Amino acid sequence: MKKLLANRPAFLFFVTIVFSGFSAFYLFDDQSWAKTDSQGLDRLFGDMGVIKIAQVLPVDVRLMDPNGRPVSLSNFRGKIVFLNFWTTWCFDCRIEMPHMEKLHQKFKNKDFAMVAINLQEPVSQVKQFFKDYKLNFTTLLDSDGEVGARFRITAIPTTFILNKEGIIIGKVLGPRKWDGKKAFALFENLTNESGATTSSLRSAQ
Repeated sequence: MKKLLANRPAFLFFVTIVFSGFSAFYLFDDQSWAKTDSQGLDRLFGDMGVIKIAQVLPVDVRLMDPNGRPVSLSNFRGKIVFLNFWTTWCFDCRIEMPHMEKLHQKFKNKDFAMVAINLQEPVSQVKQFFKDYKLNFTTLLDSDGEVGARFRITAIPTTFILNKEGIIIGKVLGPRKWDGKKAFALFENLTNESGATTSSLRSAQ
């Protein structure tokens, strides 16, 4: 992981080839939408390009935020967690994060938490990025890349969705339009209901 991120131009080229910049972003931009019930959750996962899984966390994530405060993912138990891995130099991350902020603002007062884990960058750089892009959600510093390695991050941005039990229920490779109607519908379903329990996800696989 450290070697991969150290070679930034090659890694960024890899990400660009895989996701083709804007193409992955607009591929999952929604043009039509209708309100769904829990039975439509699978369709919303598919519409947003979310890979449905049921997996326990590979590591008990406990990292520092930019202000030096320790934060653990267990702090957010009982909430749907939007867990994003990113860097400031990632072009697709820069596209995606303003849309993430709108999702955060939409659901921050519900059972929802947005956590962005920065991979191996100086705290001053992360702070400046959040200031420049006017981002207000939680970001944590994976200074040595250990957490990214445990999550097997090979491309960025990568996003995981955790249910209220702390189980990973979805994985997204590449950027998405998280402030679109289908994205809002997905998280409305997850936060308002018990939200895609582990057993129901396993039975659907």
